[in-house]
Amino acid sequence: MFNHRFKSVFPALLATYSFLNIQILEGDRLYQAELESSRLFYIILILCYAVWFANWAIEKYLASRFDKYHPLLVQFFSSLIAVSAISLLSVFSTGLLFGEPFSYSWPNLLLTTGFAFRINLFLNCVNAIYFFSRKLKEKAVEAEKLHTLNMAAKLESLNSQINPHFFFNNLSALSALIHEDVNAADAYLQKLSVIYRYILSNKDKELVSLKEELEFLKNYLDLLIIRFEDSLTFKMDVDESCKSAFLPPAVLQLLVENVVKHNYFTISEPLEVEIKSDCNKIKITNKIQAKEVVEDSTGIGLRNISDRYKFLGSSIHITAKADYFEVELPLIKTYEDSNNRRRTISSQEN
Repeated sequence: MFNHRFKSVFPALLATYSFLNIQILEGDRLYQAELESSRLFYIILILCYAVWFANWAIEKYLASRFDKYHPLLVQFFSSLIAVSAISLLSVFSTGLLFGEPFSYSWPNLLLTTGFAFRINLFLNCVNAIYFFSRKLKEKAVEAEKLHTLNMAAKLESLNSQINPHFFFNNLSALSALIHEDVNAADAYLQKLSVIYRYILSNKDKELVSLKEELEFLKNYLDLLIIRFEDSLTFKMDVDESCKSAFLPPAVLQLLVENVVKHNYFTISEPLEVEIKSDCNKIKITNKIQAKEVVEDSTGIGLRNISDRYKFLGSSIHITAKADYFEVELPLIKTYEDSNNRRRTISSQEN
C-alpha cells in the first residue's frame, strides 16, 4: 500500500483530517498553551509524511529481507522502531525551531509519540486490509486460471472424441462402398478428405460460425447421399442473417449421424431430416423410424454435444415423442456471450 501511486497525496489527507480533529476537539490545549494553527498543521503534516515514508522504506527495502516472517509483522514491528525515532527527532527539532510550547519535555515527547503511534497503527491496519484484499484477489485470479485450464482440458478431451469416432465410422462405410461401386467410393473419399480437413482445422476451436458449420454439414450430407441415395432427404431452412451466430464445431454433423444410426430408411420409406433456425436456436427434427436392431452405441453423440454446451454455460433441449425426435441447440451471438456464460457457470461452481 505504501508504494501506491498516490503515496504523496494520502499523508496530506491524513494530516488534514488529524488537524481538523484536533481543532474541533481543542486537543491543542493539551499543550497547556494556545498554539498557532499554521505551526500545528505543519508539525502534523511533517509527522504524517515521515511516518508514511518510513513505512514505505520498510515495505520496499526491509520486509523482503525477512521472508521467513509474515511481511505484516515485519512491517509493523519495524515501523514501531522507526516511529519512536521520528517522534524523538520531531520533539527536538520543533523545540529548536519554535521554542515554547514545543520545547523538549517529557509530556511533549509522550504526546508526540502517542500521536505518531496512532497514525502508524491506523496506517498499518489499512495496509493489512489492503494486503489481504490483494491476496484474495490474487487467489481468485489464480483459481480462475486453474479453472480455465481445467475447462480447456475438458474441452480438448471432448473434441478429441469426435475425430476417431467420425473417422472409423466413415472408413467402415468407405470399405463397403469399394466392394459395391468404385466410382461412388472415389467420390466418397474425395468428400471425406474435405470433411476431415475441416474437423482437423477446427478441433481446437471452442466455436465456429453457423455458416461454416452448415457448409461442413452439406459436405457430410453429400456423403450420406452417396451411400444411401434417395432414401434420405434433408430440408434446410436457415436464414442468411442467422449464419453469423456461433456454435461448437461438428455438432450438427453428430446429430445427423445420430439420426442415421437409430432409424431405418429405404427408397420406398425415406427418412426426412429437417434443419431449421430462428437465429436464437437451431433445431434438427426427424420422424422416428426406429430400427429393430440398433447398432452398438458409444454414447459419444448427444452426451458429447451436451457436455460441450455445458462448458459454454448453456444447454441443449431434447424432445422425444412417439412420432418424432428433435434436438434444439442454442446459437451463441458472440464469443463474449460464451465467455460471460462460462464465467457465470464458473462462479456458481466455486
